Amino acid sequence: MNKKKYESKSVVSSYINMKLQNPEVMILVKHRESIVDKHVLDIGCGSGRTTAILKNLSSGYIGLDYSLEMVELCRKRFENVRFIHGDVRDMSEFKDGEFDYVMFSFNGLDSINHEGRLKGLREIRRVLKQDGLFVFSAHNRNHRHAISRPKMKLSTTPCKQVEYFKEFVKSLINHLRNRNHQKFEDEYAIINDVAHNYAMLTYYIDKENQISQLKDVGFETTEMYDTLGNTLNLDSDDKDSAWIYYVARKVNHKDDT
Repeated sequence: MNKKKYESKSVVSSYINMKLQNPEVMILVKHRESIVDKHVLDIGCGSGRTTAILKNLSSGYIGLDYSLEMVELCRKRFENVRFIHGDVRDMSEFKDGEFDYVMFSFNGLDSINHEGRLKGLREIRRVLKQDGLFVFSAHNRNHRHAISRPKMKLSTTPCKQVEYFKEFVKSLINHLRNRNHQKFEDEYAIINDVAHNYAMLTYYIDKENQISQLKDVGFETTEMYDTLGNTLNLDSDDKDSAWIYYVARKVNHKDDT
């Protein structure tokens, strides 16, 4: 849904200096044995935020991103590392069961519409080995600020106030353009949120529906974490967590032949 935005120079550059998030560190430490000397697929690798750690731990690292600009940046930053410009909804370049560990970090799955999301999940399961791990994050529909409107910040400094006004106008124009494309279903919502000055439409889902969605595709959810790295269960209060990290394992499924 947001391909054009993720190929803009401003967005690409904004991701360069981002670090691993707390739940990502915890998951990498806890499931190190699933990564060390294993085959790893890093979907939505972006500017290479997760590349350094995963390529050094694994014996076969591949980074994949839908944005050609992101892929080209990674190729410049990391020599002798394989990066592919591709689409999670069609990963026919990979064999069935090729990877031990698949990561789709920083809510990348949420930039795809509902039908594409399910197709992407099925492709991820296909390229994973039996009992392989899939780690990803998804925007939390229960977050207290999931739905918002542009607001103008205030400053006592005139120059700063002019910047805030320009930012507010930009956000307002984007929101007016995108708000009619929002969708609110029982299972999920497509929301025009605050990201990049309301320039995007983002998929939101709660824990219960995400677990059910994964189960329908052929995954068992084993762990959930909030943005601080706290473990969650279905009864946990998650209103302060903008997104949630999930650890899921490929299991036998009725569609398997």
